[in-house]
Amino acid sequence: MWTKLTCIVLAAALAATLPLSLADELEVTPELERAVRRGLDFLARTQKEDGSWPGSYGNCSGIVGVAMLAFLAHGELPDEGKYGHVIRQAVDYIVKNQQSNGLLSTGSSPMYSHGFATLALAEVYGVIRDKRVGPALKRATDLIISAQNSLGGWRYSVGSKDADTTVSGAQMIALRAAANACIEVPITTTKRGVDYYKSCFCPGGGFGYTGASGPSAPRAGIGLLVLSLLGEYHSPEAKATADWLLGRGADRSSYFYYMCYYCSQAMFQAGGKYWRGWNNSMTPLLLSMQQEDGSWPTKGSCGLTGGTAFALLALEVNYNYLPIYQR
Repeated sequence: MWTKLTCIVLAAALAATLPLSLADELEVTPELERAVRRGLDFLARTQKEDGSWPGSYGNCSGIVGVAMLAFLAHGELPDEGKYGHVIRQAVDYIVKNQQSNGLLSTGSSPMYSHGFATLALAEVYGVIRDKRVGPALKRATDLIISAQNSLGGWRYSVGSKDADTTVSGAQMIALRAAANACIEVPITTTKRGVDYYKSCFCPGGGFGYTGASGPSAPRAGIGLLVLSLLGEYHSPEAKATADWLLGRGADRSSYFYYMCYYCSQAMFQAGGKYWRGWNNSMTPLLLSMQQEDGSWPTKGSCGLTGGTAFALLALEVNYNYLPIYQR
């Protein structure tokens, strides 16, 4: 098990050994650190006693998961320090609300919620002294594997026969995180998922919703991240999508925070000019949008808690703490 001291030592060692090109790409300024701490303080202050959050989607296991990830991405640990209890309560909420079939969902769009909640458990697994987490993560991962349909993707419900690139993205990233946590994931599952994304690639860059048309920035970020994390970072689809996103920059499109969350990770994986260009545009914009109470104003359909958590996670790519973020 890790301790807070261990995390600090590992982070220091990582910073000392990172390639110069990567170290130069990561910048945690005092302004960024203040904004992140204010955002975490907001989430800690508004968490309910049962581990969930108030407002729209605050009781959804997926939103509880991304809120918890915002603390982990800052190097916080369960049961330790200022925010340890927040992480512990979030884990308790997710695990307690797991259904008998392994589904981690307490709201609408169950597979959407399930993907983010599974990702959260995978990232906290191994650093929390709780024997429930490993079995819960295994059941959640097995459900994703069994729910993959004939198209190679996933949709909103466990038994969906169709697929889209947004719900499928949550599952693919969760599978990668679960594999990182030593949960068995068949290579055939991830290969079929990658093939599904390639079938939705739009000529010129980006990915469609259910097919190869109508690219958008959020889906471009999702598709690029999936390809990057699953070993296809040199593929023509990944290169074209990184170029497409670089040309757009960080704009205030629909699903803004969700877009920032995925695109920040994806462009970091692309590296070099892609990450520098994106980070230099996205970070100042997000910092300028933070409210006095530390939150980010609701934009899109993820609610105040979800929007704040996604904004924090986009900024926290610069810390390079979470395994799922690392290149």
